[in-house]
Amino acid sequence: MESRKTDRMVFEIPVGFTAEELARFCRVKPDSPAFAVVEEALPLVLEYGKPMAVIRWVTVDRTDGDSATVDGVTFRSRVLADKLKDSPRVFLSVITAGSGLEKCEDLDGDPFLDTLNGALLGYATGWVVRTVKEKFGYDGSSMLNPGSLPDWPIANNFALFDMIGGTEEIGVTLRDNGYMRPWNTTSHIHFPGHGYQNCSLCRKYDCVGRRAPFDRREYIRIFGVEP
Repeated sequence: MESRKTDRMVFEIPVGFTAEELARFCRVKPDSPAFAVVEEALPLVLEYGKPMAVIRWVTVDRTDGDSATVDGVTFRSRVLADKLKDSPRVFLSVITAGSGLEKCEDLDGDPFLDTLNGALLGYATGWVVRTVKEKFGYDGSSMLNPGSLPDWPIANNFALFDMIGGTEEIGVTLRDNGYMRPWNTTSHIHFPGHGYQNCSLCRKYDCVGRRAPFDRREYIRIFGVEP
């Protein structure tokens, strides 16, 4: 289901995995012994998985070397200013795997539960990007999410949530420290590009959640120092 209010939209995201697709999101190889666990979990994910998202279109007012003003709100961030300098219009998102899998008794206490929720979140994020492209012809696959870089800290979530107009409809709340509930929830500014991820500028080289290789040359270009 999709509900609209001017430039803001709320989505209930349909879940349609195959076992192979779920395994890919779980980073499980088809020839791995863990693939049997994925196959067993698939019917539960399809039944209980209830991801949701809220997005809002906003205007980039201006950018300079170390700040960007979006929808009247100024953020101090070199990477944000750099990435949004050629994007007059972007969209904000809060996307969540929801808490549906936690309500499944068969998954209660299952050590694989967090992996399944992470897979559901990855699927939901891709769904939002594809849907926006299909409906509006806008490539929002490049994303900046607060908290992933020191230059773009988690505290920016407070302004982003204010700009997006609340997240009650999708069951997401913001904690005092800027982190979100449920745990498997992400917030982003989406802009056109070639699938930029903050991972490419993150110096946590051994992070198990890395989605893009570290780009040393780009890091030096933006921040002007060696990593």
